[in-house]
Amino acid sequence: MLGGSEDTRLLLRGLLRLHRHRVLLEAPTREAVDRLPSSAETKILVFDAGNEKGEAWANDLASLLRARSDLRALVILPASDPGLETRARQAGARAILVRPFAIRDFIEAVDSIAASPPPS
Repeated sequence: MLGGSEDTRLLLRGLLRLHRHRVLLEAPTREAVDRLPSSAETKILVFDAGNEKGEAWANDLASLLRARSDLRALVILPASDPGLETRARQAGARAILVRPFAIRDFIEAVDSIAASPPPS
């Protein structure tokens, strides 16, 4: 999990664990992802873009996903905005959720990413 407030990360971490997903890392900034060892195992990056301003978050996400082929991203956006959704997809998001969202939608998005084939 990356970004968002401490309370948001706590809530999302709890939901993931409740639905039997391992949480390997949670951090407010991208730099923490460097501590996560790269492996052949696919990992889902839950990226909360809610506090991010401008386009920097999309550039950071795209750069991170290019550097880490073992990561697939689920991006949480603060509001429904076609421009934000386009930036998230261009950055490499496999799934996008817009606040507010239902818990089942969050878990379904995580599960669908986990079940999807690796990028070609």
